[in-house]
Amino acid sequence: MERNDSSTSSSHLENDPLSEKPKDLADKLGDAHLNILPTKKLMICLFALSLGLFTAFADQTSITIALSNISKDLNAETTINWAGTASLLANCVCQVLFGRLADIFGRKNILLTSLGILAIADLACGFAQTGVQFYIFRAFAGIGQGGIQSLTMVMLSDICTLKQRGRYQGILGSQVGLGNALGPFIMSGFIEHSSWRNFYHMMPPLIVLVMITVWYLIDSKRNAQQLNDVLSRREKFRKIDYLGMLFSTASLTLLLIPISGGGSTYAWDSSIVIAMFVVGGLCFVGFLIIEWKVPKLPMIPLGLFTRFSLSLLLGTNFLYGMAYYAFTYYLPYYFQIVRGLDSIHSSVILLPLVLTQSIFSITAGQLMSYTGHYYFIVVFGYGIWTVACGLCLLFDDTTTWGVVSGILIIMGIGVGFIFQPSMVAVQSLAKKAERAVVISARNVLRSFGGAVGIAVASLIVSNSLLEQIKVEEKLDNIPTSYLNYLKSHIFTRIEISNLDPSQVQIIKDMYMKAIKDFFYLCVPLLGICFVGSLFVKDHGLHCIDEIPEAKKETSKV
Repeated sequence: MERNDSSTSSSHLENDPLSEKPKDLADKLGDAHLNILPTKKLMICLFALSLGLFTAFADQTSITIALSNISKDLNAETTINWAGTASLLANCVCQVLFGRLADIFGRKNILLTSLGILAIADLACGFAQTGVQFYIFRAFAGIGQGGIQSLTMVMLSDICTLKQRGRYQGILGSQVGLGNALGPFIMSGFIEHSSWRNFYHMMPPLIVLVMITVWYLIDSKRNAQQLNDVLSRREKFRKIDYLGMLFSTASLTLLLIPISGGGSTYAWDSSIVIAMFVVGGLCFVGFLIIEWKVPKLPMIPLGLFTRFSLSLLLGTNFLYGMAYYAFTYYLPYYFQIVRGLDSIHSSVILLPLVLTQSIFSITAGQLMSYTGHYYFIVVFGYGIWTVACGLCLLFDDTTTWGVVSGILIIMGIGVGFIFQPSMVAVQSLAKKAERAVVISARNVLRSFGGAVGIAVASLIVSNSLLEQIKVEEKLDNIPTSYLNYLKSHIFTRIEISNLDPSQVQIIKDMYMKAIKDFFYLCVPLLGICFVGSLFVKDHGLHCIDEIPEAKKETSKV
């Protein structure tokens, strides 16, 4: 195997006072994992990594099409939104850990562990008997998904140069789109012809096959030996940022639970919500102080946020995470409740979005590798995504499927130009040794945004629908008993067979207004991302400690 042992003197690094202490050890760990492969071996590794990424995203998005059925079977009609929130919450909390743990214990070990967690969690989901049980198991699935998503990107950064990474990151991005496409489609097939439970019974054997493939196709012996030369087994455990792990987990959990449950599960002014916000906020401040002062290898080096362009990109990842995850969770409600589609046809209508995302992820990666830059790709992606969010406001109960598909294709182009290119961009604005932690930082912010986005979307949709129910209670157009039924079935597919056509139209209009109220939020979120991306500096596909000296003197990142 070819190996790139080149290193650059730290004296030329960008001013980064917060990361002076861990610099030497972080550089050694980064070099221990670096292993630039020839094309043939790289493609073999890429194949194995693609299987894991496909599995993670197929599992993550499959639930969007099944929420109504799962909520009905588990008698969890009013709380089913926690299925998505729990998964993203756990994903978000653990993303903080994966980058640095992968530095310390090895990429392959953490990836296999994450795949194992996902397999066990999915098996448990298939046997869940209550909503609470299902949410807990989905949280463990979120841990596995987060590890797979992070480690796939980190391992790719080890085996190819940053300029090559645009091309290969695009290929991995296509697996994201393919997983997003086939996950709901496969789940809908199980719902229509069997049971949603059998989807989760099917996933563990598939994941085990992926684990076997990763084990045999990815050779990490040489990297493991290099890593052992840097840190002994005892030193590996001593270098873990235990305080950072504790405070980050506590702060994210205590902040996300009230954000997700405020206004529905708990009243906003309840003592438990206030207490969680206060304690969670204090834990977050404690986490920042700890990462700044205490560990040799912080989970997220705060020096990352001293770079303006990198901070902009990380912030936009949070915002587009809010829009993207919430949109993919609530778009099926439009298809199934407003338009009356079954789960299979809903999955079919999602294909223009996810398949276009897959195709243009590859296209964007090729363009980055060809031009050696990412600026115009990211700006164009955010711009067209913003336009697509605005066009979604045209959706109603009579919009032709051609128009719906066209708008989703436009959105897919924007998403494809952002998901993976933004990953390459943040790596180019970090040091070579920071590639694992900057990927974790990017992923945790995106997942945190997703959890917040789903919570905010749930709040908007439920509050809008409840307000309209109050209005209808005064008009007597719909029986009071049915309006009470709606209050307890906001997040599930409703029964309308006993209503006359005029009443059905009123119900559809109510749901359409509630969903559209959420669509209004997506426009400014992506608009801010677009404006922010305009101020990002692009010095090419080089880490900041690899920029040629003449270029570095004039580059202000």
